[in-house]
Amino acid sequence: MDKKPKKLDEEDDKIDIDLGSELKNEKMPPRRYQRRRQSQFVPDYIDWKDIDFLKRFIPERGKIMPRRISGVSAKDQRRVATAIKRARAMALIPFVTD
Repeated sequence: MDKKPKKLDEEDDKIDIDLGSELKNEKMPPRRYQRRRQSQFVPDYIDWKDIDFLKRFIPERGKIMPRRISGVSAKDQRRVATAIKRARAMALIPFVTD
């Protein structure tokens, strides 16, 4: 019952993998740089009754714009989203546009 592990051949121990030489011959694609967007100014208090301000964060479909597109910080995005949801509940902003 006592089985000994198989001994590997000497050839198996000497595996050479040289990927670096293959990659050096290929041309690397140029790096792409993302442009930094200007951060939008968001006041300290976002009033849910200020429809003109909130409509800047709602595209044509009526969804809340994500922060990577709108350019606001995570903290400001949460406050904007809360204000939009309150304005929708009070029927100042439609949930969906037709």
